[in-house]
Amino acid sequence: MSGSKGSKCCHDVQIPRLGSLGSAAERGDDSFAELRRLCKDGGIDCDTIHYSVPRTNQLGEQQRSGKVTFFGDVQWVIQGTPDHDKVQQVIDASSVRYGFEAGTTAPPGDDNAHGEMVAFNSQAYVKSTRTGSSEFYKTVYGPYLRCEAAGFIGPADAVPDLVASTTLGGMTWTSAVNDMFENVQTRCGAVGAAFGGMVHFERLQGVAIALPTTAHENIFEAKEKYYPFAPHVEHNVHCVVVGFVADMRAAEKKGVTGLDKVLYKGASGSAGGGADSSLTLHTHLVTLRRSCRAQTAQAVQPQDVKEVYHLDSSSIVASFNLEMWLIDQPLQEHPTLPSDSMPRSMPSPTPAKCNCSEWVVNALVDAGVTHIFGGHGGALVPLVNAVCKHPKVTWICNRNEANSSLMAAAHAKLTGNLGVCIATSGPGAANLTTGLLDGLQDQCPMIAITGLKPRAGIGYSEFQDLQQSRLFAGGGLPMSLDVHSPDALIPLLRDAVAKALTLRTCVHLAVPVDVQAADSPVPLKPFCAADARDELTLADSHSYLIRNVASELSAAVDRGSGRVVIAVGHRAVDAGEEILQLAERLSAPVLTRLDAKGCVDESHPLAFGVIGVHGKSGLEKATRIIETAQLVISIGNHDDTLLLCNRAGLQIRPVIKFEPDAMCLRINARYRALYDVVGDVKYMIKRLLEAMKASQSLAESPSLAESWARELAYSGMDMTSPPDAATLHLVSGAKQAKLEIPEEHKKLWDCVRDGNFRKASKQCNRFRCLSKVASGFAHPATVMEEMSSRMGGQDVLCVDVGDVTLWASLSACLTKGQRTLSSERLGTMGYGICAGIAACLERGASGRACVVLGDGGAQMTINELGTARYIFQQAEHKLLLVILDNATLGRVAFGFEGALGCDLGPSPDFVMLARAYGGDGIQVSSCDELPGAMDTAFKSTGIFVLHVVTDPELKADMATFQDTSINMMNSG
Repeated sequence: MSGSKGSKCCHDVQIPRLGSLGSAAERGDDSFAELRRLCKDGGIDCDTIHYSVPRTNQLGEQQRSGKVTFFGDVQWVIQGTPDHDKVQQVIDASSVRYGFEAGTTAPPGDDNAHGEMVAFNSQAYVKSTRTGSSEFYKTVYGPYLRCEAAGFIGPADAVPDLVASTTLGGMTWTSAVNDMFENVQTRCGAVGAAFGGMVHFERLQGVAIALPTTAHENIFEAKEKYYPFAPHVEHNVHCVVVGFVADMRAAEKKGVTGLDKVLYKGASGSAGGGADSSLTLHTHLVTLRRSCRAQTAQAVQPQDVKEVYHLDSSSIVASFNLEMWLIDQPLQEHPTLPSDSMPRSMPSPTPAKCNCSEWVVNALVDAGVTHIFGGHGGALVPLVNAVCKHPKVTWICNRNEANSSLMAAAHAKLTGNLGVCIATSGPGAANLTTGLLDGLQDQCPMIAITGLKPRAGIGYSEFQDLQQSRLFAGGGLPMSLDVHSPDALIPLLRDAVAKALTLRTCVHLAVPVDVQAADSPVPLKPFCAADARDELTLADSHSYLIRNVASELSAAVDRGSGRVVIAVGHRAVDAGEEILQLAERLSAPVLTRLDAKGCVDESHPLAFGVIGVHGKSGLEKATRIIETAQLVISIGNHDDTLLLCNRAGLQIRPVIKFEPDAMCLRINARYRALYDVVGDVKYMIKRLLEAMKASQSLAESPSLAESWARELAYSGMDMTSPPDAATLHLVSGAKQAKLEIPEEHKKLWDCVRDGNFRKASKQCNRFRCLSKVASGFAHPATVMEEMSSRMGGQDVLCVDVGDVTLWASLSACLTKGQRTLSSERLGTMGYGICAGIAACLERGASGRACVVLGDGGAQMTINELGTARYIFQQAEHKLLLVILDNATLGRVAFGFEGALGCDLGPSPDFVMLARAYGGDGIQVSSCDELPGAMDTAFKSTGIFVLHVVTDPELKADMATFQDTSINMMNSG
């Protein structure tokens, strides 16, 4: 929670219900002191919002409190008759902790500009629109501003009366603030409150008032004229929010004056809106750039600011942490400065000169990059120097560049941000190839920057001279270019980052070492491509599209014949709860890709497991579900082939797609969709559920899925899945599609549609392994069960490639929304350790990276434990390696008949190896030893290896598992 600088803000208290505290009226006491005492003694909680008070200083005295003031007169704006002499007065924002304008604003010296302003942390943040033009410019620096009407909280180190926080989302901004103020008003009789702080919005709408009126018009009666910007909608965004809320009738009765100077009385829409006509809310906000890592408003820097808006009251709150200053006395006017005492324009910062490497690193940080992975070399010295000197990025020096690219790919997949790997010329660059192709196939945004020999020697140098751009272009990277001059570097970097972010792909730039060291032709400035992906996100899918999808799905449910399956990919990892709600509404089984494992609670009866592991469709029940599905809902998937196509690769099932942005549809345009729903996945599914709840029976509505099936039948295509492409045939003339399904498939769907899953209890051991192991060995399925039962919500499961992939996907049960990382499409052995280290860097001390790998995969990248040891010296991390050792390349030996040369022989002592790298470990060779060993592993910090000796004759094949879900459903 926010507080005064350098202090811990709030008390940790046991929180009673708000109703257990008497109101101010009941106590006959309306003092703020009583409210503070109640907060300090026990806290106040109204189910969703927790109130607390700042800590006192060492002497037990309340620290310096804030004072709410105003400047100007809001009537100037409403009536269009400003006092021009007074408007020219300059306000010193250096004494302001929070502030917002209630009219129009501009930097000093620009008399023709108007727009939006907020102030906090002694800075003014301005977005202005020049009269008569659509041009806009941003000023996010400088301590001075001029304003026609504004409210302020000062001084800059002011301590709030209260701090209000919540982590429970789903409420509108108006309802959240009104609820907050209503409870505060009940407790102490305050007629108004000013607030400021950090808010995370699930759905954010901002509207800008751009021009003042000159015709004596009320601006709220002419919004089409004074709101020239279309509403801007964003999802899952952090903001700094400042504003006022007040009960105007109570203020008038109590003699509190000045609130009408900063609030539009009775206003609604973006300026406010309340529980009744007397309650007025006015809010401004700044959205923060992707690279901003601030946890409090006071930690936000000018370069973190993206946009300045009015806040629409219908925005949906995810969580907030707001400081509050309660108002029970008249507001005082903020002092202004004579017009000749300040410069007539906001001073521009002196451009910071830098070399090209420093410019590149600063631009990458602007794009949200926090870690850069790579190997060092002579052709990379200027760039690595710049990385090491930058305070906001961490340099990870890997033991092999191939692992640098794998870590960058895993980091990009886990965070959704840009992954960066760098390498020197020659073999350093060549080593990046595997990880770049891995990220390319899994659609991870990545950029590789490699060093080249000095330009004068390229092409005939005898040492480490390689045509890198041709190498990576030949591997399929959509952009791989050499940079021939400092002037070309910045625009090429812009293009590369924009392409990586928008297409979710991998790109490469090769930069000669002399270009890296050369002076940049452009001084340091915010990177224009940093928020490229944000430009792709549609504000919202049209309401008619959501209604059509709701009609389609409701028709299937109401007719009782719809066989709908939901498939989930890693682009939907934050929407697990909503996906299960949709699944229950439709009685639809849920299947996940391995990278989405854990997105939905896998103990839920409708979670039918992982598909796509080593190209297989899943277990027996999941395969039946896929083969007989009539409609697929694909949510954030990067490949739907297994679900939609017969074995000739031709689509035989209709699909409805949900994707976070429009470019994902372009990436996955191979298949025809009934509907494409684009937007924040979590929010879109919520809207769909609301539309389905509101809809009536639609049994007679036309169904695109049914017309799609009829069209396919008319084409003559056999809608069953043939055993191979040779049996696929087309018949001339119309032919009825084979819609009849086997009896056991009918029973399965009847069980699902009858809602038996609602009676079933959650069951973590969903898939029972029927295969036994010889004595002296531990069973991999038991290992996965013991491990996953101990994993916390912030832990990350990192799965390597081999038989371990099957064991982890089928026997580990994730129930707390954990993330899973895997090399799903390229199948890179050794990926697990690299992904584990990347996960440790992202989670820090809050989570554990649980790496599941075989003895073959472990020995490919175990040298990176040296990287982990060095990193772990700087901060606490938890890396658990669960090595299933069967002394063979199991997936090759068991997956391909007659495969020879798969024996690996005796493995090294992995526990001793872990200790050599500063960690610890335990070797386990029976199931009885597993619980105690796993308990020890999950209590450890740093590197810990659980070396599990497994039966070399036990194969992880789909046929060795039994899906107990249907028995579980019928048991109710």
